[in-house]
Amino acid sequence: MRPARQAPMLLALVVAGVVASAAIGGVRHRVEAAYRTVELVLDAEDWTLLAQREGRDPETLWRALRFTGATSVAVYEATLRRLAEEGRVTYRSGAELQDAWRLGVLAPPLRDVAQHAHPGALYVLPGDPEVAALVRQGFRTALGADRVDQVLQDPVVLRVRGRPRDLEETSLGFLPSTVRRWEARGFRVVLRPRNVRSFTPQRLRERVASYAKLGTGRTVVFDLNEVLGYERAVEEAAAALRSVGAVYGRVEVLTPARRMRGEEAMTEALRPWVVRVVSVPPEELERLPVPEAVDRFARGVRERNLRLVYVRPYLQTPGGVDPVAHNLDYVARIAQAVRQAGFELGAARPFPVVPVSAVLFSLALLAACAAGVLCLAAVLGAAGVQIPERFALAMAAASAGLAWAGLAAGYELWVRKLYALGASVAFPVLAVLWASEAVRAGLGSAVAGLWAASSVSAAGGLVVAALLTAWPFLTASEVFPGVKVATVLPLVLVGAALAARADPEASAQPGSWSERLRGWLGRPVSAGALLAAGVVAGVLAVLLLRTGNTALPLVPLEERLRDALERALVARPRTKEYLLGHPALVLALAAPALGLRRWRPLLLLAGVVGQAGLVNSFSHLHTPLLYTVWRTVNALVLGSVLGVILYGVVAWALRRLAPVLAPARASPPGPRAADLTPRGTP
Repeated sequence: MRPARQAPMLLALVVAGVVASAAIGGVRHRVEAAYRTVELVLDAEDWTLLAQREGRDPETLWRALRFTGATSVAVYEATLRRLAEEGRVTYRSGAELQDAWRLGVLAPPLRDVAQHAHPGALYVLPGDPEVAALVRQGFRTALGADRVDQVLQDPVVLRVRGRPRDLEETSLGFLPSTVRRWEARGFRVVLRPRNVRSFTPQRLRERVASYAKLGTGRTVVFDLNEVLGYERAVEEAAAALRSVGAVYGRVEVLTPARRMRGEEAMTEALRPWVVRVVSVPPEELERLPVPEAVDRFARGVRERNLRLVYVRPYLQTPGGVDPVAHNLDYVARIAQAVRQAGFELGAARPFPVVPVSAVLFSLALLAACAAGVLCLAAVLGAAGVQIPERFALAMAAASAGLAWAGLAAGYELWVRKLYALGASVAFPVLAVLWASEAVRAGLGSAVAGLWAASSVSAAGGLVVAALLTAWPFLTASEVFPGVKVATVLPLVLVGAALAARADPEASAQPGSWSERLRGWLGRPVSAGALLAAGVVAGVLAVLLLRTGNTALPLVPLEERLRDALERALVARPRTKEYLLGHPALVLALAAPALGLRRWRPLLLLAGVVGQAGLVNSFSHLHTPLLYTVWRTVNALVLGSVLGVILYGVVAWALRRLAPVLAPARASPPGPRAADLTPRGTP
């Protein structure tokens, strides 16, 4: 189908929508360009442990870390165990106090307490009034006031009923003096509160209200694997955090199994006061060389808008290496990598909301509807079924009407996802089918055809990005779910169109389309066709498993190639584009000049992979738009070069094999009349 001649109104809608999408992309780029501050946060507990294990002065270590570029320290809530390690509290179970009383080793004020001590309780002796107030209020908010009593006035002794092993790990809140001490060292403090399952909404609000003593605007990164208030009081916790001006630090994970419980609800309740965190878990860090860990942090900042870099030390270092010097160099490398990527170190702020005009969004939506109808018309047109222009316009209008109805009904995210999926399927199909019809000449036209087809796909990518330009997608709290469908469905549609083109007699046969379809399905299938179908199915399976980079691991050669391209080009092009799809499309468009018409459909299908991947790159809204454009251009340049090289290799091989292939291509001579005459016949 040639849309410029058969459906000019639909084409006009697509062009208008692409222009509007580019305008939305410009607004988004300006927001992303201003979002350049990265916070380098150190885990206070782990770095203090490093100093203790190596017998170093902690103050000297922290001054050195501040000099390397670290901006912040993550501080955990106090627990009895942590306070005891600092020498600020003493606690014993009731049974331990009774043992001490029987041995006669207790001072007089504690003897009466020990005589009446309950074995199922914990007795706490705070070291100063601040700790006493924290322990009293902390246990009351965590467990309830009825489980906390003061059994002695001088010295202060608190009794907490519960299993001692559980009580010593119960989070109690933050000491203001601890926060002030870190700030005096020059660090900004990030809070790490821990959820307590026994919180009631009221006690949870009281706990969070105590954070106001620490100052407003604090970033919180929740400890362990649950957000505050999980699982029935997340909204109350979010409201309380909002009241003290807190910012939620959401840790990025690659697998759902490692996702923090309740993080989706917390993100939605606190939007837009959310900053994304990149971290390497301790068990993974021990297996990761320093250069790879630094690259992971830098890549997260550069490619995924992660702005809080959470750094733990290497507690296991190579033999003969000073662990402190090793880790100081590690932090310095991270800070240097962040600066070299064009970012500055400081306090991270939440990702701002990108303002999108309703008019521009509506035009992008219309472009997706029009492109979907054009795609359907192109595929059916290859089979000889023509859609009248009025009917095509009605289909586009009906599709747009459904979208606006969904928006009005409150299904905004689903409308965005569904119509972005339609655009991500339609544009690569149109690009490849149009290029396969338009390009008829040799290598130069084939390369130009690749760039023209990629321009159509990139326009579709802009439409997809515009439809998904909303805060949940930009912060990856919502993801585009149609990547696998958008990888496979264009292949299916282009394959169907190419099959219909290859058999024009079938589409011209009389009867309904269903009768022609039954006739086509009833044809015998050769072994070669089955083998080709198996190969295609295998390629599709690999593509699906590789989508997302979590199902199939990278082979070492590809991993080294990726690292080399990232160092050379910064914006690493996608492998399926520059190494497979783009060279295959160049060869497909130049196939007639090489005499490879029979291979053209298969090469075109391989070219669809590159075009679909190009569009899907724009659906990763957490990646800065400029970076996506950059990697797209890099893939086109590399793919064009590889396509030209591949063309030359194939042309050379065909010339060398021409003498061998010529006899096989020639028709075998017919039998001579004498050979057909029986012996003895006169």
